[in-house]
Amino acid sequence: MRIGNAPVSWGIFEIAGLSASIPYSRVLDEIAAAGYEGTELGPWGYYPTDPNRLRAELLSRGLALASAFCPVDLSDPREYQAAEAQVLQVADLLQALGTHEIILADPLRPARAACAGRAGPADEMAPAAWQATVDGLNRIGNVLEDRGLAVVFHHHTATYVETRREIDRLLEATDPETIGLCLDTGHAVYGGANPVELLQRWGDRVRYVHLKDVDPRALERARAGGLDYEAGVRGGVFCPLGEGCVDFAGVFAGLREIGYQGWLIVEQDVVIDESTGAALSPLAAARRSREFLRNLLNQ
Repeated sequence: MRIGNAPVSWGIFEIAGLSASIPYSRVLDEIAAAGYEGTELGPWGYYPTDPNRLRAELLSRGLALASAFCPVDLSDPREYQAAEAQVLQVADLLQALGTHEIILADPLRPARAACAGRAGPADEMAPAAWQATVDGLNRIGNVLEDRGLAVVFHHHTATYVETRREIDRLLEATDPETIGLCLDTGHAVYGGANPVELLQRWGDRVRYVHLKDVDPRALERARAGGLDYEAGVRGGVFCPLGEGCVDFAGVFAGLREIGYQGWLIVEQDVVIDESTGAALSPLAAARRSREFLRNLLNQ
């Protein structure tokens, strides 16, 4: 297994207006300095999108490009063509860098952000939109399979694939040959699922892993206070690995059981601006998470 990190651990988000103003060169420098082997791409345009330039930036720091997180709205068949074009733009760059998986997700939904971590059946996507999403995923999966690129779907808080019920539903409805699962330990817990149980149920679909930890006190505050997704992240729901409530011993036992050999991407979603204070150090947090994995995995 290879261990990487991602720009979101430095407050770089796909969500408009939320990203930190940190040069990409600093993020790459600090990912390497913290002892990671690779990085994800981050929002399109944050890292260089010219393959030769990005390759040079990565090689100069001894890093590989693990994958890219690509939120895409497939809920309306009339938008399939635009969605596929968006995905293929990212896929072209990934393949030029020798990357084998692309991470797709439902985009952040304001209605779901408002009930982050508290969603129930009444908050689910309308049936027609759900079927369109399933059909669109299967369609994109076939297109990318023909190109030699694997799709892994990322369940994510504040989207229409957040809860255990929604994760099960999506995987039951999509083609197991072309649509895998990006298991995210932190988003599983935030959304009310158990990542160990997800591994037991869907181990044959897990083809990529995001490692996040969750501060149980911050999560309880977010749920009890009815906080939206941004407020929950600002409130510290995600914390360095080993400092929260995720059962990583159980997660890695499950990964060993399925013979997982892919990327492990550490993420600690944080919002970095004047309100967070100067004490927050993404580099220090990334180092603590890396040390936790070194002690747990002996690598």
